Amino acid sequence: MAQSRITRFYKELKRRKVIRVAVVYTVVSWVIIEISSVVFPGLLLPDWSGRLVIALAIIGFPIALVLAWAVELTPDGARLDTSGRKKKSGKPAIAGPVEKKETFSSIAVLPFLNLSNDPDNEYFSDGMSEELLSLLCKLPQLTVASRTSSFSFKGKNVDMGKVAKQLGVDVILEGSVRRSGDRVRITAQLIDAGSDRHLWSENYDRELKDVFAVQDEIARNIVKALELSLSPAQQRSIEQKASTRDMNAYDFYLRGRYFVERGDIDSGQSMFEKAIELDQDYALAWAGAADCHSWRFMWYATASKDSLAKADEYSLKALQLEPDSAQAHVSRGHALSMNGKHDEAEAQFKSAMALDPQLYEAYYYSGRSYFAQGKFRKAVDAFRQASAIRPDDVTSATLTSTSLRSLGAKEEYEEACRHSIKVAERYLVLNPDDALATSRAANDLIAIGETEKGLAYADRAYAIGPNICRYNVACAYVLAGESDRALDLLEEHARIGAVYSDWIAQDSDWNEVRDHPRFKAILEIARTEKK
Repeated sequence: MAQSRITRFYKELKRRKVIRVAVVYTVVSWVIIEISSVVFPGLLLPDWSGRLVIALAIIGFPIALVLAWAVELTPDGARLDTSGRKKKSGKPAIAGPVEKKETFSSIAVLPFLNLSNDPDNEYFSDGMSEELLSLLCKLPQLTVASRTSSFSFKGKNVDMGKVAKQLGVDVILEGSVRRSGDRVRITAQLIDAGSDRHLWSENYDRELKDVFAVQDEIARNIVKALELSLSPAQQRSIEQKASTRDMNAYDFYLRGRYFVERGDIDSGQSMFEKAIELDQDYALAWAGAADCHSWRFMWYATASKDSLAKADEYSLKALQLEPDSAQAHVSRGHALSMNGKHDEAEAQFKSAMALDPQLYEAYYYSGRSYFAQGKFRKAVDAFRQASAIRPDDVTSATLTSTSLRSLGAKEEYEEACRHSIKVAERYLVLNPDDALATSRAANDLIAIGETEKGLAYADRAYAIGPNICRYNVACAYVLAGESDRALDLLEEHARIGAVYSDWIAQDSDWNEVRDHPRFKAILEIARTEKK
């Protein structure tokens, strides 16, 4: 803690240019003293004149440092720097401009606290945090910590400096939400993690119907506090559009997202459909329901051809209602790719990227579509774009290495494996019980020769959540040369209808057993189960 305070104090000295002033003052004083020692005797000035110059230089030094600390030079002239002060009311004073916009280029949005009397309103406070995170992700000037990473601190009393260090960010947005009937009170504050300084803070006491305007205003204030220069298109991108005027429908939509984030696809879909019942024109609710059907077909035993048909129907409806929605285009592309219509899906993903170049899902799902077609170089490019948007995302990092393996790019593959392992290990410090991330790291560890450690990761992942990571654990065992165990797991996965056959047909992890009779039989099971 002491070291942290010293570091912050040093950074504040640099920010206020105190160190620079001290160095410049010392150099200038030395030059003046040297000149006076040469010139004064020639002017027949008394001996004490030189000593007076030295004394004045010494006296002026602390004065110069105090002025450097307290006064900020701006294009509009000198003014007091009040960034470290607080108003008498206790509300943090709005800070002066950040020294340079490049200084703050990474941000984390921590889950807003639910201060409502009803603890079941947790979905609403989480939803506000996620909406703001999504808005900030649209700005290429910012690197935004992923939801999974920032939400790992939910409910914990943490030191902001430590949080920022673990997430690798410069600034943190935190706040709280209190909902009561048709009114909502939202508090938000932006904190410079290095100095623990409040860059901006505000309270919003509004009617629930104004929540979109509040999200918009918070995003604009963050941009202003960080001195980001936005193009007109970027400015429009963070203007939150109300996709529905029915706040009850919006409420169900947030509930749907809340369940989906926790892996409960069935409950999520139910909430999205309730939102649609209240507002038939709610495009994002149609897109959410479509995604649930696409995910169900891709991952879950309950999937059937009916899921594909509904994914197609719902995603088309979302796009018809809101053709300028990047999310609707991604939902449509995902549904088309699940239906094997990859060329049409590619067009939808590209439209999404044009509308929102920072939309992670557009690159991620296009990468999956390319992989399922065997277009591995395009898959690599797409997953790398997704990783650039979310540097802490384990999935896109590991799928980059998987695609390179299938491409046969050995050196690139090994380099990508080492990178994805670093990403995964940083992530697992925050989320040690994430079975899927653990299993993905297992594959890359085995690929670079750390077989024992990799299998330990695979076994741990399987113990945490076998259903979500069984396929990856099977891949780990086949890469380790234990084909019987790998095929047992793969067959088990296929018989419950949880294998995406187009994917496994292209996945080079299985190359060593691709001609094995059991593997061929399993692949046939995967192709026929979901009918």
